[in-house]
Amino acid sequence: MKKLTATILCVLFLFPTCVFAKNLSTEEKFKKDFPKNNFESITPTAIKGVYEVYTGNQIYYYMPKDDVILYGSLISKDGVNITQESSLKKMAQKMAKLPLDSALKIGNGKTAVVEFMDPNCYHCRQAYKFFSQRQDVTLYVFFFPLSKESGDKIKHILCSKDVSKTYEDVMNGKLDNNAPLPACTDKKVDETVKTHMRLASQIGVRGTPLFYIKGQVVNGFDPPVIEKLLKD
Repeated sequence: MKKLTATILCVLFLFPTCVFAKNLSTEEKFKKDFPKNNFESITPTAIKGVYEVYTGNQIYYYMPKDDVILYGSLISKDGVNITQESSLKKMAQKMAKLPLDSALKIGNGKTAVVEFMDPNCYHCRQAYKFFSQRQDVTLYVFFFPLSKESGDKIKHILCSKDVSKTYEDVMNGKLDNNAPLPACTDKKVDETVKTHMRLASQIGVRGTPLFYIKGQVVNGFDPPVIEKLLKD
């Protein structure tokens, strides 16, 4: 009898806890399991029991049943990088809300193209040549320097009296090979660079160039993809 009573008491005490655990949302359970990990969203994937965790600039995965997180990419049997696709869609949603008035505006074409770039990046310069030959595009440039030299060139561009001309000179390589650059002491330029870097961090920019064209993100300079988007 005592053994039965003890068992019943045990069940009575444990049952509410079990119900509470079952009623926890995935987000609540994640916070409980990994209290130091911040996130913007947690959503189910096509794989049962696996959830996508989006930090704002990174994606990883959570398995609440096993209390573990997984880093890496999900690849479909067709070779599609599911993680990358999801990341680009989330980046596109943020890039659609960028304050274009803080970007360097190049051209007056009907199609807006947003670019995060580094003036010393080879593929950024190839992209510059590509877009400079088109009349149908307005390019909104956000700077993302990957080196001190790039940062100095960006400040030189933004500090110059003729920003567009100086931008062209830099992108055409006229200020390469450690060409002397006048010191830039304009605090507004410093604020603009900080704004661009902050926006890049919020979006999750990790490399250049990165484009936003007609609602889609293009990671890297991919002429066929860009051409198709511009024509559609």
